[in-house]
Amino acid sequence: MRKISILFLLFISIRTLSQNNNVDLSNFKLCELTIDDLEMLDSELKQVKLEEMDLCSDGFVQDGRFENRIGYESKLFPGVIFQKYDSRDNAIAKIHLTREFKGYLPDGNYIEVKTLKASDILKKYDSLDSWTSRNCSDYWGIKKDDKLNFYVRIDKNRNPRYPVDQKYYSEQLIQGIDIISDCYSYYEKEKEKPKPLYVVEGKEVNEQFITDLKPEDVDSIIVLKEKSAIEKYGEKGKNGVIEIKLKKK
Repeated sequence: MRKISILFLLFISIRTLSQNNNVDLSNFKLCELTIDDLEMLDSELKQVKLEEMDLCSDGFVQDGRFENRIGYESKLFPGVIFQKYDSRDNAIAKIHLTREFKGYLPDGNYIEVKTLKASDILKKYDSLDSWTSRNCSDYWGIKKDDKLNFYVRIDKNRNPRYPVDQKYYSEQLIQGIDIISDCYSYYEKEKEKPKPLYVVEGKEVNEQFITDLKPEDVDSIIVLKEKSAIEKYGEKGKNGVIEIKLKKK
């Protein structure tokens, strides 16, 4: 079910892009979306190196929420670099947007990074007023809940560096954007969630069986909730039931 729903949302994003040349990130579910999902859509997905704008340029400092300085690019999503949770996990924990990105952020705000100034961001998010930077970073970061981060390049010829000259930097172009999710916390919450009963062709199956299903093999999906699920499946249906029928081969 997870794989089916994720791929369905990605198809919607690709269709939106083909219609108006805008990437829509509202359909991207970090920590659920995986590199495997992207490879199913784009066999030419490629690994790239990238600059971590919030970290030291010498590479010494690390951020444990994602695999640092390594990402994946797809021609299907221009201006988007996907980063994994860590080297062992294919789940995507971070999306980096380059200056080529044009489209919608997860919260629905439309942006074109190439023409975007810090002042534009400050107008879109009136509660956004914090400027942060590591002493070893080349960028000032403007952050929203530490999940949405906008960066402008530091002019090293302007002294003193602190406090930040907000009037000057507000008129500078945004050089990149990071969208980050805490996958560790997400996984812990997922463990606590009640799981529905999965039924394929009339037989009860486990979640792994559903994950291994190929979308092209599915004919229909029916979701039963609350009273209707309990009436048909008894106590086992109290958390809902997902019935799946497969295509006849």
